[in-house]
Amino acid sequence: MSKRHTIISGLMALFILFPVMAIIFYDIELNAPHILIATIILVVAGLAAGALLPGTVTTWIIILLTVVGAAILLFGTVPISIFQKLILLVAFPASAGIMSIVRYALIRFGWVTFSRRAVERYTQHYNRTTKLQTGYNAAKMYRKIVHFVQDDYDPTLWYTVTAVHWAHGSQYRQFHAANYDATLSEIAGVLKEDRLPSESLYYLGHGTFLIISHQLPDETYEKRNEFTKSHLDQLRSTGTTVQFKWGSLKIDRSNVTDYLTLKDAVRRLQRDMETDLVVEYLKGDVA
Repeated sequence: MSKRHTIISGLMALFILFPVMAIIFYDIELNAPHILIATIILVVAGLAAGALLPGTVTTWIIILLTVVGAAILLFGTVPISIFQKLILLVAFPASAGIMSIVRYALIRFGWVTFSRRAVERYTQHYNRTTKLQTGYNAAKMYRKIVHFVQDDYDPTLWYTVTAVHWAHGSQYRQFHAANYDATLSEIAGVLKEDRLPSESLYYLGHGTFLIISHQLPDETYEKRNEFTKSHLDQLRSTGTTVQFKWGSLKIDRSNVTDYLTLKDAVRRLQRDMETDLVVEYLKGDVA
């Protein structure tokens, strides 16, 4: 409400300013025409200063010109009345001050709103910690994949969707919040380094990364996964090994109708990742 009130006040001041200026100029033209041009110049200069210059600079200019103007007009030998001297003395600081207030209300709040929206759009598409695109972009890419797999003239198209989840990331964040983002960044760094240029990387949030592989042969895909796992397994954070859950899903024309959205695919990947974690624990027990 305060912001809205300030903006409305600024608009009202702007709409009131010009009629008041017209009335003042008209009165000056009738009663003191010889200072009209000087008054107009001072008012225009004040409006320009208030609209274009930073607030601090405007304040210093107002102070400087007021002091100099007062010294010349009030203490010098200028052949005009005291009232006319006051008009000339007030013209610049009054117009500059009013325009500064209007600019603060209209431009500053407008820029804050624009900046906030820009930041929201940026964070919607890009995660600053991992420097990867977000689930929003992954969903758009997945819709395009579904479209091609369903409708393209080539029925042999396929894509592999892989999820890599930091197994205990939530618990780690509770006890080591300061190191959480750094570890996420390291995980993202390994994926960027190890995955192929033809693959697309995304961060879905909550420690889950998504890899979309475009028609990667099974043997190449498996070797690439093993290569990536070997490097991820080397990660350490606060002295502990970072564990991961993996899940993969091959999308082709035979099953695309079962996974029409990214949410459908992620649910399937989550079940696959839970199985992967159980298998890893069993391997550890056997070893």
